[in-house]
Amino acid sequence: MEHSDEDIRLALSTARKAMKIVVFIGMVSVILLMINIYIMLTQISATAQITRELQIIKQSTKIDTKNIQTLSR
Repeated sequence: MEHSDEDIRLALSTARKAMKIVVFIGMVSVILLMINIYIMLTQISATAQITRELQIIKQSTKIDTKNIQTLSR
């Protein structure tokens, strides 16, 4: 079977369009992945900060309760 020049050009243009679509979808996927990683890191740092603040609050309430107990005696 012989392929005409028109068939070859059509096949090449279809392949180019397919590659452009693949590259575009790949870029969008990478951008979405980066956004997801950023959100996860933000959540992790927020959780760590909340934990730190809770520890500080616990320590300060322990000090206050010890001072109140010593004053009441």
